[in-house]
Amino acid sequence: MIESGEEMLKTLDGMFATSRSFARLNTLTMVTKIVMIGGSVRDHCLTMIVNFKRTDGHGIKFSHEVKVELFLQSLPEYFNQFKMNYNLNKMNLDFTQLMHEFESAERSLIKKRSAFFAAESSIKPKGEA
Repeated sequence: MIESGEEMLKTLDGMFATSRSFARLNTLTMVTKIVMIGGSVRDHCLTMIVNFKRTDGHGIKFSHEVKVELFLQSLPEYFNQFKMNYNLNKMNLDFTQLMHEFESAERSLIKKRSAFFAAESSIKPKGEA
C-alpha cells in the first residue's frame, strides 16, 4: 500500500518511465530521419518545427545550427541549389524566415519546371504539323 504522495510519485514514475523513454526516442528518430516527400515545403517546415518543440519538451536540446542542418537535410534534391546558397552565404535565419525562404525557392522551382515543360511540349518532332 502507498503511504505518501512521494511514494505514489515514485510508483507512477516507474510505471511510465518506459513510455517516456519510448516517446523521447520516437521523437528523436522523427526529427533526425524525416524527409520531405511530396506536399508543400510549408507543411514540411511546420512538421519539423513541431518535432523540434517535441524534442525540447523531452529535454533533447539541439543548437539552432543543428536544427537548421536537419531542416536542410530533410529537403529533396531539387533544393540543393538553395542549400548551397544558404551555406555559402552563411545565412542565419530563424525558422519563420527559413520557411519563407523555402517557400520562395519552391515557387521559383515550380516556375522553372513549368517553363521547361511548356518549352518541351511546344517542340514537335519532324514531320508533324
